Amino acid sequence: MTIDPDLVRQARLKAGLSLAQVAGSDLSRQAVHLIETGKVRPSMRSLQIIARRLGVSALSFQVAMDAGAEVPHRRAAELERLCERQRYDEVRELAGHLLEQDTSTYLIAFAHMYLGRALVHLGRPDEALTHAQQARRLFEGEDDPWSAAEAREWEAAALFLKQDARAVAVGEDALARYRALEPRRPEVEARMVEHLATFLLQRSDYVRAEHCYQQALQVGGPVLDLARLGRIYHGLGHCYHCLGDARRGIELLSRAVALYAVENDLRPAPARIELPRVENDLGWMLLHSGQAERAEELFQSALRRLQEAGAERLQSHVLLSLAEARQGRGQLDDAAELIERALELAERLDERKAMASAHRQLGEIHEVRQEHHLADERFREALAILDAAGMTGARAECQAAYQRLLDARADVVPLERSAG
Repeated sequence: MTIDPDLVRQARLKAGLSLAQVAGSDLSRQAVHLIETGKVRPSMRSLQIIARRLGVSALSFQVAMDAGAEVPHRRAAELERLCERQRYDEVRELAGHLLEQDTSTYLIAFAHMYLGRALVHLGRPDEALTHAQQARRLFEGEDDPWSAAEAREWEAAALFLKQDARAVAVGEDALARYRALEPRRPEVEARMVEHLATFLLQRSDYVRAEHCYQQALQVGGPVLDLARLGRIYHGLGHCYHCLGDARRGIELLSRAVALYAVENDLRPAPARIELPRVENDLGWMLLHSGQAERAEELFQSALRRLQEAGAERLQSHVLLSLAEARQGRGQLDDAAELIERALELAERLDERKAMASAHRQLGEIHEVRQEHHLADERFREALAILDAAGMTGARAECQAAYQRLLDARADVVPLERSAG
């Protein structure tokens, strides 16, 4: 990448830092001086260290190839700004335009990364994974380990959406890569830790997930925005509830609902998925604490919001929650119909956890109807799906539920014989 040395100097002066402050422990004061005066050509890693100390992108030092060319860092900054504002369709348009142009490899890498990030939020994990992987490879070739670590994070996020067991290992790798670097941005590290917590939560590893969410709060500190704070409260609440503290879980999810509601209507429609997600989870907790009417209100609200946002991927989970509420009221036909709708949607989108949950719930309905062989078939199918997906925590929970069903069935037989 060809840079303008004077742009480096101007950025340092604007930041009010000395040569020694910019150099830190990674570079020498003389090295920074030589870079500013154009007497040496810096490596990409050295540029990244300087840029991150100055709070700017390394692309801001790049020289446009001709007078009419776009300044590359402006495009990269625009992609980041659009992502932060959840304007993901605009990210797709701008990144797609950049990928069609004959521009620098470095800018192409940013286009791939932000496009992958947008596609994750739009619920398109297969495409997102391809772009995030390509971004990581390009950043590694450009000797930018900071951006490579971020691209790796979005690879993990795409795998998470695909319910792929590798998401945790890839997320851990991304975080380890980033923590090996200096300087680091607290907001990036907090996001990575929060993502890892969410991946662990999907695997039912509640203790480690809770630890990571607490870390995200500590690392992010005052730089956490409302949306990220809402996601952390959401995840922590889920952990507490599953670890036996239902009251604390409901309290934290109620906070998350309040935080999401503040900015939900300000987001573009495709980005309005966080509020319905937490409404569904809060409803499930309330349902299990005996507040069925309030729970169903939240399920209906979540389903409506997802339909308005055009987000199919989460609708199966809400349909299953709504079915559980109907099943609890003895409305078995209504519940079975909702579960079949959820199963069809989950199979089409390859949502394996939702598929397994649907088979489990249908198995429970068959058991109530004394259709024991059908109940057994459904539970076996649920366990097979979870086995294939490597979801050991969810499989253990499903196996425990099946064992309870079999124990209850065995208890009924002697009673029936005695009555006969």
